[in-house]
Amino acid sequence: MRKFCFSLFILSLAVASSAQASENLQLLRQMSDGFAELAAQVKPGVVKITTEGTEEGRVFDLPWGRPFPVPDQPRRGQGSGVIAEFDDQQYIITNNHVISRAEDIRVEVTDSRFFAAEVVGRDSLSDVAVLKIDVEDLPTLTLGDSDQLREGEWVMAIGNPLGFAHSVTMGTVSALGRERFGPKEYGSFIQTDAALNKGNSGGALVNLRGELVGINTAITSNDGGNIGIGFAIPINLVKHVAEQLIEHGEVRRGLLGVHIRDLEPLLAEAMGLDNTQGVLIDQVRPGQAADKAGVKRDDIVLEVDAQPVYNVVDLRSQIGRTAPGVEVELLVLRDGERKRIKVELESLTEEALATSAGTRDSNETRGPLGIRVENLKDEWAERLGYEDESGVMIVRVARGSEAAKRGLRRGMLIQEINDEQVETVEDYEDALEGIEPGSAFMMRVLGQRGTRLVGMRMPVN
Repeated sequence: MRKFCFSLFILSLAVASSAQASENLQLLRQMSDGFAELAAQVKPGVVKITTEGTEEGRVFDLPWGRPFPVPDQPRRGQGSGVIAEFDDQQYIITNNHVISRAEDIRVEVTDSRFFAAEVVGRDSLSDVAVLKIDVEDLPTLTLGDSDQLREGEWVMAIGNPLGFAHSVTMGTVSALGRERFGPKEYGSFIQTDAALNKGNSGGALVNLRGELVGINTAITSNDGGNIGIGFAIPINLVKHVAEQLIEHGEVRRGLLGVHIRDLEPLLAEAMGLDNTQGVLIDQVRPGQAADKAGVKRDDIVLEVDAQPVYNVVDLRSQIGRTAPGVEVELLVLRDGERKRIKVELESLTEEALATSAGTRDSNETRGPLGIRVENLKDEWAERLGYEDESGVMIVRVARGSEAAKRGLRRGMLIQEINDEQVETVEDYEDALEGIEPGSAFMMRVLGQRGTRLVGMRMPVN
């Protein structure tokens, strides 16, 4: 009897296990069916873009003195686009870099029809462009809300990588708020591991509800192929830019008139802070919006209109999506106290953008050694134990520079150059001016491990 009961028990376990396995397989099949249905739903709203242009020829001077002309060459490109609706009109959204040098642009839809496209507007700072084709009643994608995206959420990418039209890949949102690749860019990226390759630019990133949450724009790769690190422009930024391009033909952005940078841990510690949240005002440009409102150098911006500012990407994005002439309220930290300042934004122009990384004031310098120094401030001296010392503080060291090679780091104090006392930035610059390019010289620096002499060589170029 016991053997019979035991056998019955084992049999029931086997049946239960089989039922569970069947249920799991059913869930997998349902998930697969769901992905396939999603792809079928969104693919018609994604287009293939091909471009043609001309690569201007050049004349090369050969070693034996005869010029060698290279004639103009045809230039062809390809990418992706998304059909979206604004004010009851259909447009094609793509990347600026897909069409920036094109003379002829053609759009191919999923039923193999193709159309000549007209550029409505394009914006290099966000890498967004808007096209128009002479056809109506195309399938459009629903615009989602990228602010609701969560890290780890499933997403689907659709585009035309390497010319393979309407390819579909799946992945997750790897990260949000990724910094863009250059200082002359606005906004942040969605990072995804959905496979992206050349030609995916301008294509769709959609959530599992079929809503467009991003426009695929870039990859990080050692060889130009996919390694699972791709980037998309959040759709909320795309909507803001596209609407302005459609209405004005350009994007109107606000301008504070400051040079900014993220807070580094050592600098934050030296300023008496226990975290790196906020953005440091490195320089206030005279006569511009921030200067008129009373913003000061070394202010730390914590909020814009009650919205937290965590880093440079946050501040640049919040100001950039605000129209010129609008008044914003900054919450800044100054000398340990919080202060609210209202600033009426000016307009970001090409001229202002070109000078945004302009000259700094006399309290700081970068110089030939690849370091930036500033006069030692009381709060820094107190935090780092330099109260009874003099010198200039190293606040930044360029990667690969002469200073980096010799072991100089942020937070060190330069006190002497070739036995000449250095107490101010002016002293530092005067000492370096007297050193011939290629010459070796000594620098006495103070760090957390004490004072030491460092041998340096003045770069030739």
